Amino acid sequence: MSLHDKRVLVTGASGGIGRALVAELLNEGAQVLLSGRDHAALSKVVAHHPERERSAVFAANIANASDRARLCDFAARWRGGIDILINNAGVNDFAFLSVQSGESLDAAVTINLIAPIDLCRRLSSCLELSDGASIVNIGSVFGCIGFAGNSVYCATKFGLRGFTEALRRELADTNVRVHYFAPRATRTSFNSDAVNDLNVALGNASDDPAEVARHIVRSLQGGKLETIIGWPEKFFARLNAVLPRLVDMALVQKLPVIRDFASRSSSPPPDHSRSALLNSIANPRESS
Repeated sequence: MSLHDKRVLVTGASGGIGRALVAELLNEGAQVLLSGRDHAALSKVVAHHPERERSAVFAANIANASDRARLCDFAARWRGGIDILINNAGVNDFAFLSVQSGESLDAAVTINLIAPIDLCRRLSSCLELSDGASIVNIGSVFGCIGFAGNSVYCATKFGLRGFTEALRRELADTNVRVHYFAPRATRTSFNSDAVNDLNVALGNASDDPAEVARHIVRSLQGGKLETIIGWPEKFFARLNAVLPRLVDMALVQKLPVIRDFASRSSSPPPDHSRSALLNSIANPRESS
């Protein structure tokens, strides 16, 4: 599928993968509507891009239902209505479940799962008017493999993957293609120092955001409906689907290391958890 002149909405467009994805889409000749919480940050993403006139920004907090409604109303009218929706925004709190705050849980479920579902619901009728429409839900390899210290994040990404599969089947007799893209660890500010250090300790590979963006765009152009980046992550995702007990045995050996690094990244005491939550929402990860 050619992306030339396709009108694309990207959520979480001011973060690492989001910025790279916007640049890649503009380079392919797409028209891009950037969405995120901070108008100034969004504007900076395209300020120096040679194709910036093909873009527009719309500040919205997708954790808020009324903001989602405003965004979708604008997107359905922008340049005649969008052709492609890319649900990219996300948050994560790397910590064991017992120390996570209720606010952190609410934020993860709302931003990672409810928001993309709602955006798909609100924009599906608009997308069906396009000759070549696509929905791209950016998940994670943790949507295929449950990983200690990420139980809530995994729950949202498993949910997003299941939703994507079901929606793909619901829309099978329409012109809308529904894609799921699962990055592995990516070198963005989304990851805390503890997460980065854990990846080093475990020997986990991390990808550059520009590389991830290229994978997303190439998968979209090639019509691939589900893509997982990286080896051995792709292998373990498939192994986990058929022989999960083997993966259990492999990961339990890493549990002491994971627990150690998670303790360094755990949520602060309750009096301070709200400020930490607000900071995570104000700086949403652009992919998972």
